[in-house]
Amino acid sequence: PPRSTLFPYTTLFRSRATLEQYGVNVVMTRTSDHIVYLDNIPKIAQANHADASISFHFDSAPSANSANGLTAYYYHENNGSLDLATAVNDQMNSLPVTNRGVEFGDFLVIRKNTLPAILLENGYINSDHDFKYIQKASYREELATDVRLGLEQYFKTH
Repeated sequence: PPRSTLFPYTTLFRSRATLEQYGVNVVMTRTSDHIVYLDNIPKIAQANHADASISFHFDSAPSANSANGLTAYYYHENNGSLDLATAVNDQMNSLPVTNRGVEFGDFLVIRKNTLPAILLENGYINSDHDFKYIQKASYREELATDVRLGLEQYFKTH
């Protein structure tokens, strides 16, 4: 499969399995490659009374090898989203791709969410450096563990 479709699902499933091992009730907005309209994603989280919403992505730059790294995006500061992004991102420092930190992002799935919501860009699929790690199951496993640890840290104080 092309680089753009290979890894989001394996990352989501790994993260779901890791979180469920710790008793977390995970609600997936999709489990196959079908369209879920972006407007519906915050609605799904809210309808399921989620405590937090995390949107998993792999980034791509306009030209190959022009960018790399992972970023945790938040939109709202006062509903816990910034704290959630910080807690999760702080756990990702041992991943073998550059940690670009926490940034404000105007993305519909986090902008329209009233609960703590973040969007994770977990590396650039068109960066040879990032892709060599993204394609490894061990990277996705460590990413899932880091997300769990970040959530654990966030919920200790919220």
